[in-house]
Amino acid sequence: MHKNEAMSIQGKNVMITGPTEGIGRATAFALAERGARLHLLCRNPTKSVALRDALLSSHRDISVELYLADLGDFAEVRRVAREFIDRNEPLDVLVNNAGVINTRRILLDNGQEQMFAVNHLGHFLLTTLLLESLKRAEQGRVVVVASEAYRFCRGIRFDDLQWHRGFSAFPTYGHSKLANILFARELAERLESTPVTVNALHPGGVRSQLGAQNNWYAGRILALVKPFLRTAEKGAETSVYLATSDEVTTTSGEYFYDCKPKKTKPSARDREEARRLWELSARLVTD
Repeated sequence: MHKNEAMSIQGKNVMITGPTEGIGRATAFALAERGARLHLLCRNPTKSVALRDALLSSHRDISVELYLADLGDFAEVRRVAREFIDRNEPLDVLVNNAGVINTRRILLDNGQEQMFAVNHLGHFLLTTLLLESLKRAEQGRVVVVASEAYRFCRGIRFDDLQWHRGFSAFPTYGHSKLANILFARELAERLESTPVTVNALHPGGVRSQLGAQNNWYAGRILALVKPFLRTAEKGAETSVYLATSDEVTTTSGEYFYDCKPKKTKPSARDREEARRLWELSARLVTD
């Protein structure tokens, strides 16, 4: 823990997407330890209940609310946002953590490539729907779990977001992570006159189930590199830091690694690209 980090999350509302495994799970347990009121957006009902039971078993005095949605289904995202808004409470922290990586191109029923839809568009929609709840907090925070994988792509493919051409697992995944960073930067700009801050982060290479649903070849690769990866708890440290630390109370629009700001490639700092992505994303998630 950083020496100036304040345990200021006690009793505050924190929503985490993708909390049933890996970094998200470690983030949930770390914030439960600090007394946060957890709002967990999960895709799998069975895993979500198991996670809630595990959290309450370890921390009997905390509050854990479950919300079920697939971030690639925008109607479900709207329903979950409404469920929280109807509570008429501030949202102190939103941790956009959920992610998917595929070794084959998957198009969803809404016509979007799955990694872009889940990793970026679903979080874009959720965040924008919850902005008023975040503004009601004393100092709302949005934490965006991105990745250095953004370096695998050259820029946002505005002419082919669905990857009809040239699909490849890591560049396509990196494309969605670049979108995460640009979204964080643009949102920070739009919220500059409010107390809400927005920061993105790279968790490092983490031992997780990300990509485990893919073919045996991908599984072999994951097994080979696993000994060189950090634990989920280590990977979650920067998410927890950005959610709780007084050191970043006024910091917004930055990209962090190991709890420190990290410079990005120009493609992840392009303001015009960020604005264009925002406008396009807003159109893609409309009813």
